[in-house]
Amino acid sequence: MTSNPPDAQVRAVIPEPSARLRNARKILDAAWDAGAVSAAELMAATGLTRVTVLNQARELADAGWLREAQDSRALGQYSTGRPALRYELETDTRAVAGIDAGQHRISAVLADPHGTVLARAQADIHPEAPAAQRVQVVAQLLRELGGSQASRTLDALVVGVPAPVDSHGFSPSDANGFWGRMNPDWQGQLGEFTGLIQVENDANLAARAELGRGAEGSFAALLVGERLGAGTVVDGQLLRGAHGMAGEMRFLTHVQGVGSAAGLGPVARQLANDALAAGRSSSLAGLEQRGTQQIFAAAHAHDELACEILEALGLRLARIAAVIAGFAGLETIIVSGAMAATLAPVIQIAQRELEREPAPVRLSASSLGAEAVVHGALCSALDLMRATAPNLPTRKAP
Repeated sequence: MTSNPPDAQVRAVIPEPSARLRNARKILDAAWDAGAVSAAELMAATGLTRVTVLNQARELADAGWLREAQDSRALGQYSTGRPALRYELETDTRAVAGIDAGQHRISAVLADPHGTVLARAQADIHPEAPAAQRVQVVAQLLRELGGSQASRTLDALVVGVPAPVDSHGFSPSDANGFWGRMNPDWQGQLGEFTGLIQVENDANLAARAELGRGAEGSFAALLVGERLGAGTVVDGQLLRGAHGMAGEMRFLTHVQGVGSAAGLGPVARQLANDALAAGRSSSLAGLEQRGTQQIFAAAHAHDELACEILEALGLRLARIAAVIAGFAGLETIIVSGAMAATLAPVIQIAQRELEREPAPVRLSASSLGAEAVVHGALCSALDLMRATAPNLPTRKAP
């Protein structure tokens, strides 16, 4: 992949305040989702004159944002006279990327301006790996994505991290340095790939993914795995809060019956191991691994201990959902992340408990699974690309 020249990168972040650029944006926005459009159609959509439309469309084509579309006769349609010149969005030379820089695994996706996925790459990483190693892994994944797409310009990149992120892309300091390792100044570290980089909390990106799939109103995307995090949307607006701390779950240490921000996965393992160490009889005793899949399978086979663990997880999820929904007035909590597809029994137990409350919050499982964060990162990268396009060359004085 190629990167934008430095001056174009700056203008992508700080748009040129000119009528020329505003007109170009109107035309590009009108053409983005419309397919092939004629000058007349662009005039109707933008209210601009024919001369302005033709001049700006030509400049957008020269800058690599639009291209001349096939005329109707080339498409096999009958027409008389000279076919109208039509333009369409350039999708062959531009791209965006989304990255889920998780604690245990890093996933990356490259897509064209319409969101069509071009390439995927992922790598496992040790959860205690230093920041420098995480940077190396992400950089290598980006190079893998660009290997077969060398002719494309990477116009925007969004990185999702398991840490609170402020509006400038930085995370606050924490006692054990975890947030700093997860967010090691990605904007500065990945500048060789593109000049337009956004860093975002992973749960916020999961919420962005659900917005893109039609979620409305007030809801939270609750990432449930090794840790908990919530991306909270109120009246259609994503909440960030001071230092990006909205949705951080450390307050759960003060919630009776919850006691920590640990995800359902480690809680399930701990409950199983503690019970077996205390002498409980269970089919889980003979297993080398006692992860959630094994526990859920044992519960399905009516193992008494496994069923008790599912009940405990459901009660825990109900308490967490009630607290999150209560202070923000949420209608729905969407359980998200890799575990979501297997949590139906736990969600049923939690919903049973929540129904005892007035105006209970509704629980559902996201169908995005492990792709929730990287999908949200890709959606946000497309948002960023579209909000800052186009980059037009500076006109030389005559």
